[in-house]
Amino acid sequence: MLLLVKTWLDLCLFRAVPQALPASGFFLRLSLGCYALVSWLVASPSFGVTDAVLLAIVDTGMLAGFVVMLLYLQSKTERINQALSALAGSGSLMGLFALPLVLLVDPGQPPDQVPALLAGVWLLLLIWNLFVMAHIIRHALSSSFAIGLGAAVLYALVSMQIVTTLFPQQAV
Repeated sequence: MLLLVKTWLDLCLFRAVPQALPASGFFLRLSLGCYALVSWLVASPSFGVTDAVLLAIVDTGMLAGFVVMLLYLQSKTERINQALSALAGSGSLMGLFALPLVLLVDPGQPPDQVPALLAGVWLLLLIWNLFVMAHIIRHALSSSFAIGLGAAVLYALVSMQIVTTLFPQQAV
């Protein structure tokens, strides 16, 4: 388990590629479980326990659907387990990095009243996350970083729109 977390961290630091992960169904389920748990932890302060569970399920499903569709369209389905494990694992770590920031903000606080430093750190974390996703997608598709970044940004925009639509009370 410790080796798996180290590989996820190395992915976040651009020192590893998704191929460094085993193409195992067990590791895929473990990665997705960690991703769903962290998604729930991050969403709970803003959405409450029940809606956070639903959001975590939707979030995990969107990630899985995105990776399967993207790799299917590129005829690289043999890379699904590793790419999805890499995205879910690195996303779990990014969520853990974001958790203290989420806990520092009052759930009822308007976005324009969030301290500038906190908003800046949040933005840097978002950009870092997009770059990590781009790095993983680029290797999964055997394409350029620009293609990976485009796919990562597209995924982020679509997933934010879906979350805002399904959970309108307060979007993350």
